[in-house]
Amino acid sequence: MPADLVIALLAGALLGGSAHRAGLCTVKAVAEVMTSGRSHILWAFVKASLWTAGFLALLGLVGIAPILSQRPLTWLAPLGGVVFGIGAGLNGACSFSTLTSLAEGRVVMLFTLAGWLIGLSAVAAVLPGLHPPSVPGGHLPVIAGLPLLVWMIWETHRVVGRLRAGAWPLHRQSHWPLSVAMLLIAVSFTVLIAVGRPWSFTSTAICIAGAAPISPCEAPGTLGAISAAAFGAMLLSARLRGSIRLRGFGLRDVGRHLGAGSIMGLGAGLIPGGNDGLVLFGMPALSPQALPAWLGILAGVYCSLWAMRRFGGRVPPIYCVADTCRAEL
Repeated sequence: MPADLVIALLAGALLGGSAHRAGLCTVKAVAEVMTSGRSHILWAFVKASLWTAGFLALLGLVGIAPILSQRPLTWLAPLGGVVFGIGAGLNGACSFSTLTSLAEGRVVMLFTLAGWLIGLSAVAAVLPGLHPPSVPGGHLPVIAGLPLLVWMIWETHRVVGRLRAGAWPLHRQSHWPLSVAMLLIAVSFTVLIAVGRPWSFTSTAICIAGAAPISPCEAPGTLGAISAAAFGAMLLSARLRGSIRLRGFGLRDVGRHLGAGSIMGLGAGLIPGGNDGLVLFGMPALSPQALPAWLGILAGVYCSLWAMRRFGGRVPPIYCVADTCRAEL
């Protein structure tokens, strides 16, 4: 097995385990704002993007310049983001948390995954050639990287403080501080980019469906392997935490998650991408469509949760204490 693939598999596993223990989810991020007026999880996603951008800038300074790609901003990106967000809100989980929920025993999430492929395949069939190939991108200029480096040093101090305050050893903690998890996730994704194997769960689905010519599709054979490593780490994390519990479901649940997943797939095909790739690859690569698409996802999730509450549903509260969050979602 090539050394770069081994490294990529280890990075994928670290990313998956970190995402599970931190409980990362864009739906939870919006729900936290709606129920508590706070934004721990939302800010954590921004941190992950800043960390990745900073690491990529540092690699560029030392002469290691990973190939990044960008996409021009069109009206499809924010529209696709809103559609994806509406689907995620109905599903109760975004890209990462769909897989972490499945690892916890919510087998109904398999229908969400099937829906992803249905929606993406619909885009590929009805709108072939919708997206041109991505173009080579750049890195943060040095003048922009310097303030980011100062923030990285300050944030590292905070992460060390969290670990000293009781978060260490990590494998004994049922929930990880967001600041710690986001650093590990950013390191993992930077490694994936550095070894030439960019990946996300959503990009894997896009490549399987042939919905868009995105850069991860250039090495399709490794996407499934990295996805398996990430999901395997989620399963192991759930097993060690003792949180695996098979949940039953009915026909109504099947319809809801299959429909929600299909909507998410439609949105991902229009962007193209999902919240995971936009935050960890698109925004650090300074891709013009990444931020508007991600903001569209947030807006879509908000609309979905607002409608749920408006018609008598309940938006589960998110509890965050000292950078560690728990939720009923």
